[in-house]
Amino acid sequence: MPQLKGRQEPSPTGEARTPGGSDWTAVVIAQLDGPHPDLSPASRDAEQTWALLDKLTSSPAPALYAAAVSTTPSTVASLHGWNELLSAPPDDLAPEARTHLPQLAELEAAWPAHGTRIVHGDLRADNMVRDHHRGVTFVDWAHATTGPACIDAASLAPQLVLAGHAPADIARLIRDHPATADTTTAFLAALTGHWHRNARKPAPPGAPGLRAYQQRAAAAGLALLGYRLS
Repeated sequence: MPQLKGRQEPSPTGEARTPGGSDWTAVVIAQLDGPHPDLSPASRDAEQTWALLDKLTSSPAPALYAAAVSTTPSTVASLHGWNELLSAPPDDLAPEARTHLPQLAELEAAWPAHGTRIVHGDLRADNMVRDHHRGVTFVDWAHATTGPACIDAASLAPQLVLAGHAPADIARLIRDHPATADTTTAFLAALTGHWHRNARKPAPPGAPGLRAYQQRAAAAGLALLGYRLS
């Protein structure tokens, strides 16, 4: 979960107190016993993950959570890439992306959207644990923020395609999912544009497989967008 920052001082009663509600740190740790979930079509972990996502987005974020993440810059809000590719389309850009470049850039520009739901911001199988007792649990909340409920649903959708689900099935799933709304397409466009742009950069130190992953994720996101673009 996100770290809550501040400075604690003893109160007259001997208990810790936080002057002015700032400058303090709290870290919540839980022990989980189990592997990362299997999001492939043969597993029920994907179904359990969607159910957990439903629970996470079913009501507005608690006030304390919203306050904790309010001063942390959202990486979700900075996702982009199509506008740069529109100005100088690379020769290897997928034909379906080239055809829809103006529309994708326009959708991307409509993001970010504000919202009141809890947002994990980086849902992938390696940021989840299927605990033997608790079931699927979302971990690694480094990008925690608030926003519309569609963010994590739209982020998870390409991961399911990468895990072997048919893009048509996942496109139908996000179309019918209660967490998704008109902003889903705009966010999915921004996320996919981010992957397409960054996949063309040199590999950063210590992450040799990142660009190859971004290429695969970009293709999965574009496959889903194909069902949502006119």
